Amino acid sequence: MAYSRELGATERIYLALKGVCPPMINHLCWDGTGEFDVPKWKEAVRRASEANPGSRAVIKGFNMFSRIVGTGPLPEVVEIDGSGWDGMSSENIPSALTKPLNPHRGPIAELVLVHGETLRVVVRTHHSFMDGRGSLWWAEEIFRVLNGQEPIGSDSTVTEHQLCDSFQKEGRPLAEPVYIPPTGPARGDDEGVMWIRRIYPGRYRNPMGQVAVLLAKEAWKHKEGKVRIAIPVDLRARQEGLRSTGNLTNLIYIDVNPDTTPDDFSQDVARQIKEGRDGMIYSGDRMIKYIPVWILRRISRNNINARHATGGYTVSGMITNMGRMPVFSGGGFTGTQAWGIPSPQRNMPIFVGIAYTNEYLNMIFSIPTVLGDQGRLEKLIDNVGSGLAASS
Repeated sequence: MAYSRELGATERIYLALKGVCPPMINHLCWDGTGEFDVPKWKEAVRRASEANPGSRAVIKGFNMFSRIVGTGPLPEVVEIDGSGWDGMSSENIPSALTKPLNPHRGPIAELVLVHGETLRVVVRTHHSFMDGRGSLWWAEEIFRVLNGQEPIGSDSTVTEHQLCDSFQKEGRPLAEPVYIPPTGPARGDDEGVMWIRRIYPGRYRNPMGQVAVLLAKEAWKHKEGKVRIAIPVDLRARQEGLRSTGNLTNLIYIDVNPDTTPDDFSQDVARQIKEGRDGMIYSGDRMIKYIPVWILRRISRNNINARHATGGYTVSGMITNMGRMPVFSGGGFTGTQAWGIPSPQRNMPIFVGIAYTNEYLNMIFSIPTVLGDQGRLEKLIDNVGSGLAASS
C-alpha cells in the first residue's frame, strides 16, 4: 500500500511558519575526519530513503484535505565547500545550509557533505514532515547502509494527535502571554534568527535542569516576572515498536520559581510524563486542520509581532535534550562530534539544544535577532556556561 497519512496539526503550523521563520528545516550535524566516498553516500541515501517513505514524501491536496504522500523524489546528496565556516555559529554558514526545501514538489530531505578543515555531514529535513527524532532515524538508516547493514525501514502513518488520544483524554487551556524572556526586551524589526554553539568538556549532571534555572536567573536580571520553559517530548515511546519519521513530538511546560532547583525541574518533567501530560492538546489545535495555511501564517506573524512588542510570551524558552547522540562513521568519514541546528523559530525567546557526544556537552543557543543583538546572546551564553556545574 502506498504511503499516505494525514497532515498533522503540528505539521500544518510548521508549514505556515515556513513563510514567517524560513526555512523551517531541521539540521543534524556530524563533525569528523576522512574523505567522502561520494558514490557510497549516494547509494546509502537511495536505499535508506526507499525503506523510509516519509523521507521522500510531499504534500498533496488543499486545506483540510491535505495529506502527506510518499510519491516525492528521492533525497539528494549535495557536496559543498564549508572551509569558511567553523560550525560554531550561524555566522558565515554556507548558503546551501539555509536554502528552503519545497514541501509540495520535494525533495523534502537531503544529505549535505561539507568539505573543509573539519568534514561535516549534515542531514536536512523539512519540519513539516519530520521532527528531530524522525530525522535522526533517517540518518541512522543511511549509516546502517554505509556500514554494510540492511535498512530497517519505517512506515507508520500515525499522527501526534492520534498518539496523544491513545493515552490522554484531557486537554489544556491556552497560556496567557505573560512570561518574560531571558535577554530583556526586543529591539528593532529584524526578522532573522541567530544561533551559537558551545562545547563543554566533561560530564554534567542534569544539564537540562541546570540550564532552565540559569535562564530564569538571566530573565530576572532584566525584569521581575514569570518564567516558563517548554520541553519537547518524543511520543514514540507511547506505542511499542513504533518506527516513524514524522512529527511525533508534543510539549510539556515547567514553571521556574526563584527557589526551583535543577533537580526540582527534572523531577517535574518526570512527573508530568508519568501523568501523561505530554499527551495534552490545546482545544484550538483540533480546529487547525480547517484553517487555510495562509491564515495560519498571518496569525503566526501577528502573534510574533505582538509578543515582541509587549515583551510577554507564552513561554520564556524551550530546551530540548537529545541525550547521548550517536557519533557515526562510514563512507570514508569518521565522526567525532554530533549536534544539531534548531529550525529558526521567532515565536519563542530562546531555544537551547543539548547533546552529549564523546565526553563533550554540545549546546546550541538559538534566538530571534531582535532579542540577541548587540552581544546579548553571547553574554547570556557566557553567564549560563559559567554557572554550569560539572559532575565530580
